Parts: sequence; C-alpha cells; structure tokens
Amino acid sequence: MSEALLRQAIRDRRIVEFRYHGEHRVVEPYRLGLDGGRLRLMGWQSRKGWRSFHADEMTELEVLDRTFFQPREGYTRGDGAMDRILAEV
Repeated sequence: MSEALLRQAIRDRRIVEFRYHGEHRVVEPYRLGLDGGRLRLMGWQSRKGWRSFHADEMTELEVLDRTFFQPREGYTRGDGAMDRILAEV
C-alpha cells in the first residue's frame, strides 16, 4: 500500500517519484490525508508548483534518498484542505 511509503517519506522529508496519469512525477511530499474518502497527497512538484495527487492513481511509487529541508513558499501546516490529515511536514 502506498500509504505507508508516503507517511515514511513525509516523516523523513524524502522526495518521492511515481507515475500519475501516465506522467513521471518527482514530488516533495508535504501532506497526506483523506479527502472525500480518498487518500490524497499534497506536495511540491518542480517546475509545476503545488499539486495534489490521489494515491490510488499513483503507480511505480518510490521513496528516493534525496531529502528536502525548508517548506516551500505557500505551505501552511494544517490548512484544512483535507477532511482528515494522516501525516504532515
């Protein structure tokens, strides 16, 4: 299940990569939660900015050895955009 890997990546501030809607994505994961009953990841994708991804639509998920440190501009912890937050930077 991708939930455990995504929680680990958020906890350790490690970059993740995956395929989403046929495209390769490299993302700094910031928040994992439930939204309308679906598991959703909110993160920063280079050159595209803040993005949201449904975990059940991700494939080939991998947690990389690369880390990130400072939250990106525009990040607000616990902004209420999800019904229930499961993990957060």
